[in-house]
Amino acid sequence: MKQRLKGFLLLISIIFIIAYIASEYYTRRIDAEIEVYRSRVDILYNAHEVLYHAVAIQEDLYSLLSGAYKNPESVKEQLDHLDQGIKGLSTSVSYIYYTGRADALFKTYSHHVEVIDTIYPKFLEKVKTAIEMKDERERTIYLKEAVETGEGLEVIVRELDKFLEEEYKKINSSLPTVTEQMRWIRNVTGILFFIAMIVSSFLMFYSCRPLKRTLQPFLKAIKAGDYHAANKVEADNEECSREIVSTFNTIIERIKEGEKSSESLTITDPLTGVYNRRYFDIRLDEEMNRCIRYGTIFSLSLIDIDHFKEINDTFGHQVGDSVLKELVLLIRDSSRETDIVARYGGEEFVIIYPCTPKLGVLSQVERLREKVEGYQFKDLPRPVTISIGAADSAGKTNPALVIQEADSNLYMAKHRGRNRCVIIGVTT
Repeated sequence: MKQRLKGFLLLISIIFIIAYIASEYYTRRIDAEIEVYRSRVDILYNAHEVLYHAVAIQEDLYSLLSGAYKNPESVKEQLDHLDQGIKGLSTSVSYIYYTGRADALFKTYSHHVEVIDTIYPKFLEKVKTAIEMKDERERTIYLKEAVETGEGLEVIVRELDKFLEEEYKKINSSLPTVTEQMRWIRNVTGILFFIAMIVSSFLMFYSCRPLKRTLQPFLKAIKAGDYHAANKVEADNEECSREIVSTFNTIIERIKEGEKSSESLTITDPLTGVYNRRYFDIRLDEEMNRCIRYGTIFSLSLIDIDHFKEINDTFGHQVGDSVLKELVLLIRDSSRETDIVARYGGEEFVIIYPCTPKLGVLSQVERLREKVEGYQFKDLPRPVTISIGAADSAGKTNPALVIQEADSNLYMAKHRGRNRCVIIGVTT
């Protein structure tokens, strides 16, 4: 009997090892895909940084050339940020080629990056020579040359930005597929484990009948999905029972670890389809780190549906859910491709605007408010309005301060009668 039991335990171990190796193999492949997506996102952000600082330098050069001001210090600061953005852009592009993930679209805009790498040293040399030149006549000559070279650089960067819009859509469409792949791996692995346990348990019941009392609690707990209760089942003093219980507990722990790993990949809100609060917190931290590192500014707006509780109480929660879904469509229609839309909680939504000061989002949020006010929601015989509070990262050192200011402005919008936007105390 012991020899037969050892054979069954060996069968369980072999199935477990095969399933574990297969799961690890596909998981590592998906991890590599996620790393590539992260590198592509870095390319997006670095391209926006290059465009932002290239335009800023051009404006400063125009001011120096026209004599509006004569202090070139701001140009030097912008040059440092531009240099960091271009280095980051080149590094991210090189990584994609290194992994062998360069498709036709990527090769097209990577050519633009090569052109930028060629133009940038000439532009940098002309700008430095111009701002260091003491003679006014020679400075004017070099400033004109720098402006001309900078215009060419700006054109290339803007062309690159157009290509990256398609790249951004591709990344957004690929992430849900990766999540589904991870769920599939978790489900297949769990099914293999479950089949192995059922078959081995059936065979052991008939070859090791004295163990029936020990294994019955395990089977009941597994059928009910209560792994915690299965872990509490104690074996008797026989060596055969102890080995079986130990093996089952190991398998159960592996299943629980797989479930936790799959749950952590969920980044979208199941009702509305936008990002959830957990993913929003991750992206907000990334934007704040980028703001501190490169000196950029991002904005954030909190959107709240006015009197949403009355909609649920009067027309039912199904109508309330329909209103949330339709509102998300309006928000997406009024947002840019680079904006990050998430459900903050309940009837509140939040939008992150990368590389945008809060005055730059005033017209955008007001356009959204007007669109919602004039929209006829399905199965709802009354209009819906929203209140919006916005803030940006200027002068702040952590994301909590940005949210606090936006929340304060949202409260002000509610206090002033709802159906309005408040930014720096300015009500629309």
